[in-house]
Amino acid sequence: ALPISQMVIPGHEPMHFFAIGDWGGLDGFVVPQNGFARMIQYTGGEQPGPHIFASGRDCVLADLVLCFNNHGGPGCVPGCGYTEGVDNMAQVLVAEQMKRRASEKDPKLVLNVGDNFYWGGIPERCGTTPMEGLSYIAGHMFNTIFNNIYNGEGLAGKPWLSVLGNHDYGGRSFKSAWDAQIAYTWHSDRWVMPGQYFMQHVEFPDQNFSVDVYMLDSNKEDALSPEADPNHNICSFAHNPGADCAKVGGPSSAADCTNYFLKLWQDQVAWVEAKRSE
Repeated sequence: ALPISQMVIPGHEPMHFFAIGDWGGLDGFVVPQNGFARMIQYTGGEQPGPHIFASGRDCVLADLVLCFNNHGGPGCVPGCGYTEGVDNMAQVLVAEQMKRRASEKDPKLVLNVGDNFYWGGIPERCGTTPMEGLSYIAGHMFNTIFNNIYNGEGLAGKPWLSVLGNHDYGGRSFKSAWDAQIAYTWHSDRWVMPGQYFMQHVEFPDQNFSVDVYMLDSNKEDALSPEADPNHNICSFAHNPGADCAKVGGPSSAADCTNYFLKLWQDQVAWVEAKRSE
């Protein structure tokens, strides 16, 4: 939890925050190395993103991919509930509504609760790029999935207080370049993620109040025993062969992973209680 500078927001108007989560898209244009697959689910996914992550709890993935490929036409299973122009445009549609609302309400900041890049975060090994650096893949994905989408009147330049979701760690592993998302804080004028958890102090001097915003990592909920549910478990043995993120402060192995995230949560609870008593 690194200390970061306080924010000072002047003005006498109502102060609005926006909140968003599970917003990330795919970008199959990038060609990862080190065993990471290109993030292509359907036709056109090889182009620069964002592309929507095809996922539905009540639909077999192959059926839903067919709906994306056929644009809801012949072969698309009605039970998948696919709607052309909505399901294949979800991130952009939400962003457009955010822009519309932002032009009216002028949010002072955005609370981003994670799952920023699907389906498995930034597709590089944790620790690939030094924290002071920015790889081509990370920079490209931040541009196509974040910077180019959430902009315009009311959103441009507004800070995004951000945390990592399970998909940012890897979805079913912990070895993706989640550290690159932390590092991007020092390559952006609005992305704020100086650690896996942190507190942002915000002063509103003209209205004589302040807010402490606690951004926490709750991924212990997806850090199951390594033998459990390999497709919904960031600590699974099945998808973490040889994984080691210790040099960037992460788990050293799948065997270490569950306890790592439990301790991370326990540390945060103690830290929040200590901060609140100051």
